[in-house]
Amino acid sequence: MAEPEYDVAVQVHKGANGYGIYFTQANGTIKVTKLDDGSEAQMAGVQCGDILYSVQDLDNVLPQEAPGSEVVVNGTNYQQTLHMVRQMKYCRLAFVAGTTF
Repeated sequence: MAEPEYDVAVQVHKGANGYGIYFTQANGTIKVTKLDDGSEAQMAGVQCGDILYSVQDLDNVLPQEAPGSEVVVNGTNYQQTLHMVRQMKYCRLAFVAGTTF
């Protein structure tokens, strides 16, 4: 079995104010800039500076061309993927450990 290409993955439910995790895009990577206290991501060990690796719709609705498939995030598809995540109610986010700002 191959080792995953990420360090931590978290399954998160969308709350009234989103997922409680915030990102910025710079130099082709998408980094965590803030976590809401008590959010599922924070409790799973995600930290500011971690890099978003992939997203997956756990309700198996998105992306339309392959429902429920893992989408590896990059600088090219970030905006499209962010739009997709905003439509999800329950998703899996995977991260590579980064450096703190």
